[in-house]
Amino acid sequence: MSEPSILSPRRLLVVAGFTLAFALVFWPVFMWMAERFNTHDSFYSHGWLVPVASAWLIWQRRERLRTTARHPSGWGLALLIPSLLVHGLANWLDLHVLSGLAMLGALWGLVWTCGGRRTLWNLRAPMLFLLFMVPLPSILLLAISFKMKLMAAWLAAKLVSFVGIPVTQAGSTLHLSGGLSVVVDDTCSGLRSLISLLALSTLWTSLMPPASARWKKLLLTASSMPIALIANMVRIVSLVILCAIYGPQVAAGFIHYGSGIVVFGVAILALAWLSRMLTRPVPQLATY
Repeated sequence: MSEPSILSPRRLLVVAGFTLAFALVFWPVFMWMAERFNTHDSFYSHGWLVPVASAWLIWQRRERLRTTARHPSGWGLALLIPSLLVHGLANWLDLHVLSGLAMLGALWGLVWTCGGRRTLWNLRAPMLFLLFMVPLPSILLLAISFKMKLMAAWLAAKLVSFVGIPVTQAGSTLHLSGGLSVVVDDTCSGLRSLISLLALSTLWTSLMPPASARWKKLLLTASSMPIALIANMVRIVSLVILCAIYGPQVAAGFIHYGSGIVVFGVAILALAWLSRMLTRPVPQLATY
């Protein structure tokens, strides 16, 4: 007897039923994440794209899933049931981050229960990628952003002084001659671009040839951190120098926010270049 199609009406009906039940149970989590995604200057504005990217990763694996034998497993309940209990408790205590992680745990447990261990293993990458959708606690993000602001201001002061422009640092504020001051705020801390570029680089590894060594994929993901930090530092130093030459109005409006978009685009190009270098065929030496 042949295996039923992965897109058979019966299977689609079952999936739709589970999806509806899952959405109803975790609706408070979805509302919390949507609020965090839409917050002004959110660190997770990319969150809306994470489920889309995860769905695309699943679609890439459609042939593998079609040929994988599905053996429902009761072991998945060992992850599903505790995740549901943690979600209920976390939702009652307003521990939204914990509830979001419990949602992912319940999703993994549901796939394990319905599809079996092999199905879960084949979907490990797209399901782990969903972690980028769960915002970290605001107090933790602000603490990290504050430290990064101070580090960025200190380094920017050193670099601007190196090019011959007098500058003094006071916390996250850079004081220039003529009474000009430039504040390195949360937008310029680099944390937002760091989180986004880390998610993008992780997704990018799926575009590399399947035969690519694992260390190359790990290197590409890890490289997103220095690339994001260097790109952000270039932005800050450029704005400070422009302020010193043309006045403080340069650091406001379109130039301030537009420079962030441009610098992030340059960071993506750097990531693309590194990906190309890592996947380039190694030239073979001729033998005689």
